[in-house]
Order: sequence, then structure tokens, then C-alpha cells
Amino acid sequence: MLDAVLTSLWLEVASASVSYAVQARVDTRVRSMEAQATGPDVPPVAGDMDLVPTLGLKFDDGSAVAQVEYAPRISFREATTDPRTEVQHVGRLLADWRPQRGLTLHGTQEFVLGQVNLFTNLPLGGSLDDPLGGGPIPGDTAVDVPIQPLPEGTDSVFFLSSLTTLAAETVWLGRGLSLSGSAGFSASGGLDATAREAVPFQYGPRGQAALGWSPAPRHTLATTVGVTDSRFSTGARATVSTLTGAWTHRVDRRTSVEVGVGVGVAYSLRATEEPPDEELPGATPAGGRRVGTFQVGVPPEEEPPARLDLLPDLTLAMSHRVPSRVADFNSRVAARVTPFVDRLTGLVYPRADLTLNGTWALGPRVRLSGTGGAAFAVGGAVGDRQVVGGVGASWTVSRWVSLEADTRTAWTRSPDVEAARMVWSATLGLSVRQTGIL
Repeated sequence: MLDAVLTSLWLEVASASVSYAVQARVDTRVRSMEAQATGPDVPPVAGDMDLVPTLGLKFDDGSAVAQVEYAPRISFREATTDPRTEVQHVGRLLADWRPQRGLTLHGTQEFVLGQVNLFTNLPLGGSLDDPLGGGPIPGDTAVDVPIQPLPEGTDSVFFLSSLTTLAAETVWLGRGLSLSGSAGFSASGGLDATAREAVPFQYGPRGQAALGWSPAPRHTLATTVGVTDSRFSTGARATVSTLTGAWTHRVDRRTSVEVGVGVGVAYSLRATEEPPDEELPGATPAGGRRVGTFQVGVPPEEEPPARLDLLPDLTLAMSHRVPSRVADFNSRVAARVTPFVDRLTGLVYPRADLTLNGTWALGPRVRLSGTGGAAFAVGGAVGDRQVVGGVGASWTVSRWVSLEADTRTAWTRSPDVEAARMVWSATLGLSVRQTGIL
């Protein structure tokens, strides 16, 4: 029997395809320095260069797909003022398995370790494509994630980010019905004491289950239950559970609308660490900003250590496409009010996120993209206000060579900081890749 199993396994492996991708990318960047400087007499503009070699392997036998990718980022920072080298190790492992018809299992593991620039890694312009066709390269934050506040007084920190996810999806419940679920564990933040002062380390599990139903070809209904638990190195803790219902309607071949209504329950525990500086009694390890929880109106003199709040979870989005052989256009406008956990302070409050994304494909080789967004606390809550935006362009010179350029900017205003922060950068990138089958 063992011989039969080994023979079957060998035949399956032998019939599978294994492809590889090798890529080298060089980015040259000009960025602002005035809002990031921690010492006197710092030039307002700095120049960087990033070198990103990428090696990827993909195994595909039809019912199972496995992909591994390693893409370290070597950064030569402030080459004309204060030269230094920063290294960031980035990797990703993906696996999909369809053991039976109607059942799909997914698994992902992504990690980032090293010196991370919290502003220039946000792909607000054209994002980098995975050389194996799997989406943005790991280490770059996806455009549609919540806009995150930037720490004050620093831009690069010794950072760890790890996300492990296991998911399953099935259509066994019946025609038009789908059931999916996922469980994962995330950890991110500064690793050493200096980095944790800018970005506290946080970790915790997360889970989600969703039931979808398509009563008609143009209508989809979904009910989603999710929970996240985050514990911070400052002693803060935030547990958020959400229950939402969503309706997606495809108006026509070009336009679709999504509406979501739900509620979230947030349990939060404020930080327990003592202030690091006696001269600044309100300072915290989160960059000089008071750590607390959801507040409405005038905050009390003494906040309770733990709170339980009922928060809205609302979504309204529209996607539109203008198909064209000359200038194919895709766009999405979204407005959300959701429970938000601030990664710097552990604050939990309802926050509005407004985002606008658009992509123009000017033929098969040229692509333009733009994005903009704003985020701010609502309902009397105290939180950061942010506005971000960027434009990008890419040109596929040949099958192996491509050029990309983008500019991005971010404006942040924190309630406990007198002056607003404005940062910007402009990047030009060159990629050379080689793919093949082993």
C-alpha cells in the first residue's frame, strides 16, 4: 500500500509544472525631510536608492498551487547628506488546494523584518507587481487598507511584520450560496526599544466567517462576523468584534454598488506603562501622544482602565469601468465608518475612511494610476486626521523590462501635536525580470 501511495504522489509531482521568476528592481527617490528630522540643520530634501532582488518559485499541478517568494530590500538612505544602508527582509508563502469540487483551502504567510520606512513603503501610486502574477510584492501595504497614522519624529524603524492566515471556502450549501472562513495571527511593530517608542509592538489572533447568497445574477448578499484581538507592548489591548451585512448590486456591465451595514463591539484596555519623561507627563511610548480609548465630548480627568463601546460599521462603495482598447478605465470610490484600532496608541474609536482609486490602461504597455484618501475620527472621538494622495505611471518596455514612476504625499494632524505633518516623495523605478519553467 505504501508503494501505491508513493507511486501516486510521484506521478502527481511529475505531472506538475514548476515555474520561476527572477527580478531585479532599482528605485531612485527624492523625498522631504523637514517633517521627519529629529536633529537640527537637516536639509529639507533627501535622496534614496532601493535595490530589490526577487526570487520566486511556483508549483502548480491543477488542484494544488504553492508559491514562495523572497524579495529583500536594500536601501541606500540619504545618499547626499547622511549616507547609511538599511536592509529589509521580505518574504511570502502562498498555498491553494482544492481537494474536492466546491471546496478550496488557502494558506498564506507573509513577513517583513528589518529597517522599514513607514511612509515610502505605502504604494499610493502604481504598486509593484508580483513577478509571478500574485499581486503587489510583500512589504508594500495594499491601497485599500485603512490609512494609518505616521509616527512623529522618525520615518525608519527596526520593524517586524508577520501575518499567518488559513482560510477555506465552499459552495456545498447549495446553488448561489457560499460559505467562507479564515483564522490568522498577526504581529507587527518595532523590535528594539527605540523602534517601540515610535511604533509599539502589537500581536494577536483574528478570525472571520462569511455567508454569501446570490438570489439573482446581479445581486449578492453577504453576512460577515469577524473578531480581532490586539495586545500592545505598552500594555494596551483592543478586542473588536463586528457583525455586518452587505449588499452588492451590479447596475450594468460597467457599474456596481456595494452597501454594508453593521455594528462593532470594542473592548479596550488603556496602556499601563509609566510616562518615559517626567517633563512630559502626557507623553507615551506612542510618539508623545496620550494613550487612551474611545472618547466622546470632553474627556474625563481620569479615564477608566477598560471600556466597552458599541461602534458603527458602515460601507458605501461604487466601482465603475469604461472599457476601451485605447484607454481602459477602472475606478472605485468608497466611504467607510468602522471601528479603528490605532497602531501607534491602541486607541479604539469610530473612524471615517474616504478613498478614491483610478487606473487607466493606455494600451497594453502603458498604465496610469491615481489614488486619494482621507481619514478622521467621527462621533466626537479624538484621533488623527490624515489626507493622502498619489499618482503613478508604468511602461512595459518589453517582456523583461519595465519602468515605473510615482509621486505620493501625506498630511497628518495629531490631536496632541501642535503642528501638522506633511511628507512627500517622488520615485523612479526600473525592473528587469526573467521567467520560465523548470
